[in-house]
Amino acid sequence: MKFKSVLVVLTLFAFLTSCKESVKEEKIDGYVISGTVKGIDNVYIKLTNTGTRGSSDFKIIDSVQITNGKFSFKGKVDNVDMVSVNIDSKYHGRFMLENSVINIDIDVTDLNERNSYFTPVVKGSKSHDVFASIEEKSSAIFSEEKYKPIDELTTMFAKAKKSKDQHDMDIALAKQKELMPLIEERSNAYSKIKLDFARENPSSPVAVQVLGYQYSEGRMTKEQLKEFYHLFKGEAVKTGFYKYYMTKVYKDNFENLGVGNTAPDFTLTSVNGENITLSKVEAKYKLVDFWASWCIPCRASFPHLIELRKQYKKDGFAIVGIGTADEEAKWRKAIEEDKTPWIHVFDTNENRSYGPVAKLYGVPFLPTTFLMDSNQKIILRNPTKEELDAKLKELFGH
Repeated sequence: MKFKSVLVVLTLFAFLTSCKESVKEEKIDGYVISGTVKGIDNVYIKLTNTGTRGSSDFKIIDSVQITNGKFSFKGKVDNVDMVSVNIDSKYHGRFMLENSVINIDIDVTDLNERNSYFTPVVKGSKSHDVFASIEEKSSAIFSEEKYKPIDELTTMFAKAKKSKDQHDMDIALAKQKELMPLIEERSNAYSKIKLDFARENPSSPVAVQVLGYQYSEGRMTKEQLKEFYHLFKGEAVKTGFYKYYMTKVYKDNFENLGVGNTAPDFTLTSVNGENITLSKVEAKYKLVDFWASWCIPCRASFPHLIELRKQYKKDGFAIVGIGTADEEAKWRKAIEEDKTPWIHVFDTNENRSYGPVAKLYGVPFLPTTFLMDSNQKIILRNPTKEELDAKLKELFGH
């Protein structure tokens, strides 16, 4: 009996040892992704880095065919980062990739060209779990009952755009002004969740993605842009978003195209067919204004710019409007409708994206404006109406 007991123990030990060795042999040195797709089949699915707006860092990591609604990827990453999933160049999603066994479920059944973004169901990526939880928490702000009145604005502006009735637009703008305190409250509540997470996790690559395009001069003060750029460290600064997008925003604001820097020269064709070179525009001070016909804030600023031009034109003030991310016919029509008398040039582009000059100037949004002197030294970058008024009064003495 004793012999049999010893034999059983030895056999069990051998079995457990064999299992441990088997586990060691199967341990993943990298990532293994298996996934399912509903709504499309027998097309290629690509795993790419996320890329950033206007950058050249976009590259394909891997590409396989979806077969019987399934696909798989295998590889290794040097650091945790956000990646994109592109299906047949039609549908797009993203997730946090790390070296682990990951399962992804995708459904594109109800998507189309106008609505092509999907949110994949991801399991096995701890970093994605964290990212998804913060996104869910911040997005929940928009569903709170007290912010429901803001949703009416979208309908009102859509109606005004469709009717082209100034009365409808005035009503929408009045409602927007009335709701502005509530809009700002909601925006601050949303951004606070993201900013707090970033501050509490400066070494996390997830924190960079949570912050995302919140890192822009339209959503942050100059002080915040400096704070968050210098905040991140360790694995966070290895992410593509930090290296390409955040670094570009920071350098554009403080090193390349910020106050005190010299704006790059350019030559574009005017609305009258003439070649206009910025450095040859004779003026003591020039306001370079990037805009588009579809941009409501752009065109809403024009009446005030018309008044400023009347007030300071004789003193040497000039405005150069650069139409970009637009269709030329619509750009020309908007100039006629708004009766804007300054220099207008068109920044050629494809698919209504930013043209080469807008990219050269690192335009983050529309409108984007630069006030500069005759030597193209930047005096103000994206000033508010009040800041521009005060500076022109200071420069011209009245």
